[in-house]
Amino acid sequence: MHSFPQIHPGALNYAIPAPESREETRNAARKLAFWFGVGLVFVRFSMLNEMLSYLIGHNFYLLYFFGIPALLGLLVSGGIARVLRERAAILWLCFGTWAVITIPFSIWRGGSAHTVWSYWKTELIMIFVIAGATRTWRECRILMLAIAAAATVNLLTSRLFGQVEMNGRRDLDFGTVANANDFAGHLLLVLPFLVWVALSCKSLILRLAALGGLSYGVYLVLASGSRGALIALAIDFLFFTFAARRPYRLGLWLLAPVIVIIALTVLPGSVVNRLESFSSSQSGASDEALASSEARQTLLRDSIIAALRNPIFGIGPGQFVTSEGTREELKGTGAYWGGAHNSFVQAASECGIPALLFYVAAIWSSWRLLKILGRRTSNRPQLLGATNAGFCIRLSIIGFCTAVFFLNFTYTFYLPAMTGLAIALASAVHVDRNDRTEILKG
Repeated sequence: MHSFPQIHPGALNYAIPAPESREETRNAARKLAFWFGVGLVFVRFSMLNEMLSYLIGHNFYLLYFFGIPALLGLLVSGGIARVLRERAAILWLCFGTWAVITIPFSIWRGGSAHTVWSYWKTELIMIFVIAGATRTWRECRILMLAIAAAATVNLLTSRLFGQVEMNGRRDLDFGTVANANDFAGHLLLVLPFLVWVALSCKSLILRLAALGGLSYGVYLVLASGSRGALIALAIDFLFFTFAARRPYRLGLWLLAPVIVIIALTVLPGSVVNRLESFSSSQSGASDEALASSEARQTLLRDSIIAALRNPIFGIGPGQFVTSEGTREELKGTGAYWGGAHNSFVQAASECGIPALLFYVAAIWSSWRLLKILGRRTSNRPQLLGATNAGFCIRLSIIGFCTAVFFLNFTYTFYLPAMTGLAIALASAVHVDRNDRTEILKG
């Protein structure tokens, strides 16, 4: 009879890692994913990659440099599975999946496939990068600071590379948000993170610097001449008035009038006139602003009609511009190749009503998660840092959603990133509930 060689049990450890070893590997992978994720968040919000490409004329592919290691770390650590337990993340994935389903029904399948692939590859992944790797309150603070730092870079970028149009409006000389309206929408998302620094940082110097940056940021939003951004600022003011803690409200009421008075004094008269031009019945209304409003109303009407005529699958992701321009050329009225200028209606017209429902539900689910978090932490002084963070993220979402009601931002990373941050914050408060030491430092 043949005898089988004896294998010592300890030798199996080389083939099957012990539970402790597997956990250490996952933890190391998660930390790697987190720090690369912080780098990706900073690059995306600061537009650093676009700025370097503009200055040097070379693409450094920073999104790939930070994004690929972050995703690999998430795969090893199981971070993606954790994110998929959250309703808001699932709703965003449903929106992205429905966009994929609509491609065969698009008026230009190749263009829609490119739009959807770009959305999945560089925009939607921000949910996983942020929520999947962030587990503690300290890590949430680092992410919040990264976005605040990115906002500071945005302000410096506008100062160094901004330009003034013939009508006095300020915009950027490069990038995906070079348009004055788009840059104002971007600022409305990131400025609340400077609010968070002013509310939560212990350093008086940093608080004053944050308030200075916030004031300059508000000026830039107004200097863009965007009436949609002006409405968004008003909504932010109302939300802060009714939702913030009383000491913060008093500070806003003292600071806001000063900022507005200074801004109106410094702004060119043409920009102030444009901001005031909402109706042709107004005497002295800006002709350019009224013409812009008329064009946007036409585009909005056409996009609603497109959504009603194609309620299930839409006309194809990213194809409203093509549809509108082609239709006007066939009519012989002269093509106007413009987007819907409403991110919500754009989702409905290009991907159908189901996509709009997923889009709105994902935003609402993120908002509700933050609202519940605020309700549970508001009466606990030791959780003030988390309360302030949740409040400022909500301030960012409500202002940005108001702004994108007038912008084409449907397939961008901004709102998925805010969802990821909301999930991370809720998870961090839960993880640290038995160890308040980190939260007490908030």
